[in-house]
Amino acid sequence: MLRRMILLLTLLLFSCMPAKTIQSDGSKSYNPLSALIAIHEGPLDHLNAVRRGECPMHPSCSAYGKAAYEKHGFFIGWVMTMDRLIRCGRDELKHSPSVLIDGRWKCNDPVEGNDFWWNKR
Repeated sequence: MLRRMILLLTLLLFSCMPAKTIQSDGSKSYNPLSALIAIHEGPLDHLNAVRRGECPMHPSCSAYGKAAYEKHGFFIGWVMTMDRLIRCGRDELKHSPSVLIDGRWKCNDPVEGNDFWWNKR
């Protein structure tokens, strides 16, 4: 019974995803982790109704998280994403260089600038 509930929940979760997120880059491979992240960028973006303004960092926190998951896998990607969410909009704005994006100054904080400790493969 528990297996059926988990399967049903998984199918329900992935059925909420727009078709364009399944293969947005045109490749033949399918990455379930990227698809799961894409759900929260589209129909399940619950914060969109209450959010004011935009992310002061570049790339945005969701884009940063997606890049961290794709580059380092689930666990390290999750740790890096949580670290970024803690730093977002705080002292990081004073310590990191700024870049002009779409006419607005944003704090430049790419994944490549935060994984210097990671063993290059």
